[in-house]
Amino acid sequence: MGVEERLSLEAVSADTLIACEHVHRYRIAAALCAGLGVVDLACGSGYGSAILRETASSVLGVDNDAATVDMARVTVGADTDIRFEAADAVEFLSRREHDGWDALVCLEGLEHFAEPRRAVEALAELAREGKRLVISLPNSRTFAEENAFHVTDFGFDEATDLFAELGDTTVLYQFLAEGSLIRGEKPGALHAERLLEEHGEPEYANHFIACVNLDDALDSAFPAAQMQLTMGPAYNRHMLGLERANRELWRENARIARGLMAKSDAAAGTALLRVQRELRDRLEEAESRATACEAEAAHLRRILDTPRHVAVERVRDGLMSSGLAYGIIRRLWALVNRR
Repeated sequence: MGVEERLSLEAVSADTLIACEHVHRYRIAAALCAGLGVVDLACGSGYGSAILRETASSVLGVDNDAATVDMARVTVGADTDIRFEAADAVEFLSRREHDGWDALVCLEGLEHFAEPRRAVEALAELAREGKRLVISLPNSRTFAEENAFHVTDFGFDEATDLFAELGDTTVLYQFLAEGSLIRGEKPGALHAERLLEEHGEPEYANHFIACVNLDDALDSAFPAAQMQLTMGPAYNRHMLGLERANRELWRENARIARGLMAKSDAAAGTALLRVQRELRDRLEEAESRATACEAEAAHLRRILDTPRHVAVERVRDGLMSSGLAYGIIRRLWALVNRR
């Protein structure tokens, strides 16, 4: 499966699992940063900045890719008061003028940074100044994720060590989950019950989310768990369509395979006949040569049983009339003279 460095506005609007988990993280951050001036660091296409703006007093999106920032300005920025800035993350974090915002959100960003150590040091300094931070990391090392855009792969231990440097940190663990939906004719409020909690081992979470200097917000705005679902009844129609398409594919593959096998068998039969004919021709040629050799040997034996001078004349005349090579004449001549 191809890897996307930045989730586009189209991709995040799709009913997919990757869109669900990305949006869910931003909704958690929006709840924690309600009423604050927020920086969305590594904002990408700006979809997360728009989610943050639903609760924040102001949002500044920052990304190092100028083309991506330009696109965010003419899409998300066109309908909101969100500002977007093209800047290197470490350079932005190292600035000293941070009075215009209260919280920084950086979701799935640190693993892409060329200088993650400098970024962590700058984030720790901001945390000491009282800035509130929401930072997420993918559990790439545990799941052996291969992503060419990642400079650093984090696992549970690496994420824990990094978060410990940020000060007063509470860690949230994001898992992928399944659910069952029962609804009536009209959609209503969704009630969810948490089951199988023992499966939520922190070491095997899909993502780690660090919340720094946000204890009050965590106590008041965030319950023990939240879940976001993307599945609904329409998904069943989609699955049935996939199953039908899959059956069609199997039938078509089987038809093609039968055709190829028939062609292969025909080709193999033709090749076998050709080899048999060639072997038969060679055998007949060999038998013909053997018969000729036996006749010639018998003729030579008869010649050698006659007086020498008669034998010599007959051999000479026979060899000369047959057009055999001079070397063969010399050898037969020597054979007769030794007798």
